[in-house]
Amino acid sequence: MGLLAALDAVGKDQVYVTPTQRLGHASLWGELLSTACAFKGVAGALTDGPVRDVNRTRAMGFKVFGVGTSPLDINSRYEVIAHNVPGVIDGVTINPGDLVVADVDGVVIVPVALIPEVVELVKEKDSGESEFRKAVKAGMSPSAAFAKFGVL
Repeated sequence: MGLLAALDAVGKDQVYVTPTQRLGHASLWGELLSTACAFKGVAGALTDGPVRDVNRTRAMGFKVFGVGTSPLDINSRYEVIAHNVPGVIDGVTINPGDLVVADVDGVVIVPVALIPEVVELVKEKDSGESEFRKAVKAGMSPSAAFAKFGVL
């Protein structure tokens, strides 16, 4: 089964990315896959389809990002046909090795070739935001802080 081969192949600190092209209402991802991946040290999972077993997955601390929920599993509904290949989610191509940054605010994909540059830009933005916070808390107006630090 392609799903099991893909699960066997995903490694520690990687993100299991599984585009489904939103072809139906069944959920590829649930608590059993989360358990298997968490045990291996996988960082999380990303899909453009629904997920299930959300409470159990959250309770174990495994990070899963999907579109909605569904109690239906994929047994005899879908088949995983390839793994460790480029995939597309919401028009964004995700290649093996790309950086997946995800939290409650959303998901960002950073192409592997741009990771060093993006890390530096993030550090600069974070520094500017920290300075903005300090300045506003010290009494500077938001407009003056924006003019000085260029972030909002």
